[in-house]
This record gives sequence, C-alpha cells and structure tokens, in this order.
Amino acid sequence: MTGIKTNKNKINFLDTFSLFLFTLYPLAIISGNLLINIFILLLSFNFIINLKNNIIFLKQKVFYVLLFFFISLVINLIFSTNFENTALRVIKFFFIIFFIFEIQRIVQRFEHNYLKNIYKFFFVIFIILSLDIIFEVIFGQNILGFKAEMPGRIASFFGDELVVGAFYHGFVLIFLSYLCYSNSNKFILILFIFSIILISFLIGERANFIKLFLSVIIFFFLVFKINYKNKISIILILLISFIGIVNLNEEYKYRYYNQIKTLFSVNGYFDFMKKSQYGAHRIAAYKIFEENIYFGVGIRNFRHEVKKDKYEDNRYIFTRQRSATHPHQVHHEFLSETGIVGYISFLIFIIFSLILAIKNYAKTKNLYQLSGIIFVITSLIPLLPSGSFFSTLTSGIFWFNFALMIGYNKVKF
Repeated sequence: MTGIKTNKNKINFLDTFSLFLFTLYPLAIISGNLLINIFILLLSFNFIINLKNNIIFLKQKVFYVLLFFFISLVINLIFSTNFENTALRVIKFFFIIFFIFEIQRIVQRFEHNYLKNIYKFFFVIFIILSLDIIFEVIFGQNILGFKAEMPGRIASFFGDELVVGAFYHGFVLIFLSYLCYSNSNKFILILFIFSIILISFLIGERANFIKLFLSVIIFFFLVFKINYKNKISIILILLISFIGIVNLNEEYKYRYYNQIKTLFSVNGYFDFMKKSQYGAHRIAAYKIFEENIYFGVGIRNFRHEVKKDKYEDNRYIFTRQRSATHPHQVHHEFLSETGIVGYISFLIFIIFSLILAIKNYAKTKNLYQLSGIIFVITSLIPLLPSGSFFSTLTSGIFWFNFALMIGYNKVKF
C-alpha cells in the first residue's frame, strides 16, 4: 500500500505499518499476551513518532477525560501497597492512550479506502473461529488438538486459557456490522444471529454468553428494521432453543441450571454468593475496599492483599479459597484496587466518553461505532462475573472496542 494515494495524502511507511497492525489485531488477541502488548506498543509508538501531525487528535474532549482517568491512576500508584505491581499497569495505560488515538487516526484517515477490507478480514477470522468452536463441540477438541479440561467449556485456539467467549463477545458486533454493510438480506442476518448466540451458549462461559446475548439483542433492536412482534418472536425462539439444549445435555444442564438455580429463589443472589467462590472473592474485595476506602490497595494488588487472614468470612463456604488474581467482577476490582477516588474517576471517564460517542452516533448512524458503544456498556454490567479489567487480554479487547467507539467521532483537520 506504500505510495498509494488516498484523499489528499500519500500513504507512508507508518501508515502502512499501522494498517497492518490494525488488520492483524484479532490474531494478536488469539495468539496471547505477548503479541497483544507488542501490537499496543507499536501502534502507540506510531502515533507518538508523528505527534506533530497527530496533535489535533489530542485536542478532543475525550483526550481530556482519558488524561483525567490517567491522573487518577497515577494518584493510585502513590498510595499503592506494592509500587512495582501498580507501576507496570499505569505505564501501560499511558501507551494505551496513544493506542486509542492511533486507532482513531486510522479510522478517520482510511474510512473510505481500506477499512472495508480490514473488517472483511475480521469477518473471516470470526467465521474460522466459529467453525472451530463447532468442531470442538462435535469432536471434543479443536482442529489443532486443543481441548478444555473443564466439562461444558470450549478452548478453541486459546488452548489452556478458557477465554474464547470473551473474544467472541469482543468481536461479534463488528462481525454483524460488516454483514449489515455488505447488504446481506434479513434472512441471512437473522440466521447468523441465531448461530452466533447458539455458539456463544455452547462455549459454556455463562457471563460472556449473557453479555453477548444482550449485546446482540440491543444491536438487533436498534438496527434491524422489522416489526417488534417479529423481533420478540425471534427472541422467544432463541430462549426455547436454549432450554431444549440445557435439558438434552447434562454438562450444559449442570452449568446453566444446576449451578445457578439458587438465583431464582427468594434472596437467591445472596444465597448463591455465600455458596460460590465468586461470593468469597467479592466479599473479600468489599472488605479490602472498607479497609482502604479512598485509594484502594493499588492496581494488581488484590492478589496479595486477599490472602490476609482478616479478610476471611466464614459465612461464605469458599472463604478459604478466596485467593485469586482479581475478584472476578470489574466494579469490585475497581473499588478494592483504586478505592472510591479511582472508581468515581473511572465512572466519570466512561460516562462522559459514552455521551460523546452516542451523540456522534445519533448523527452518523455508524454501525462500527454502535458496536463499540454496546460492547463498552455490556462489559461493565454490575453483578455479572468478569475477567480482570487490567489483564492483558481483557484490556486488549476492551480498549480496542473503546477506540472504535470514539474513533468515529469526527476530528476537524
């Protein structure tokens, strides 16, 4: 692509390199933490190298809220119980800021030239992954021989890391947006929606399935121009299909019904928490927050703090198994590790960013921006379990979607 003219400018080496990294980003997510970090750093470096020409992107309102959140993380670092642990994540977020704006620069500069083909590549990757998941469901292992050790779960290309559901949630709306822009007929789109939701269900990651289901349903109601009776009928058919699968398969019945049936009784949520490891994680996180209410213990320090005896609570069956790298819920993670100051700063940052993106979407109706908006909202649903917000894979997926969400906010050159 080097030397090809686009609009008023030629594509230089840095443009070519950024387009290359943007295109392969889903493969980096699948490949693991090392490549995710390398891609984030390289894209941020590309933005910084050409900072003189890119300074226009740092004059947006969203940059100031990103800076505001970054300052809150620096403050958190000062009060951290383990400086080195927290420092690495704060430094990484500094580069994530420029990663976000490099994605926006690519979107703004090449929206009418190469992005369609890039999203087509995303589409192909998503299809291949979907077929691999189906293959593993049928044969017990994926096409490379990977298989999940936990019954009722799918590994796919992620091997020992049972996170394919997170990837599926992270890229499903980009996939559907590409289908919509490709002028696929309604029958094909609805068929794909059925298939995607069913595959997500079969993956066996309950929280990611709920997030994906909500994401797709919101997208479906906002984008698809069919009457509400038909939309509701489709949702009912989906629900009946899931009930049928649960009753026909003991592993799925155990994971989707037996393990969570307590939730549907009186005081079910609290009873479920007291009898699950999730509850032990969350009550420990809350106690850590009470002990460090203003600034928390520092990012990535839950893993060390939670081991202390004072966080044991015998009302929770798994209290002695409460140790983990994170409390498995994003809001509990922020409260315990960043305190009320960091948590409120994060909420201000997210809400303000969403408002800016929603206002722009109302004008442009860009589906890729809508996909980012919906993903950010469903990723932060309270109560549902989640991966660590600051882990490499979770943050790699989240910030890419966030970048798409703000990437379509027009910048005046």
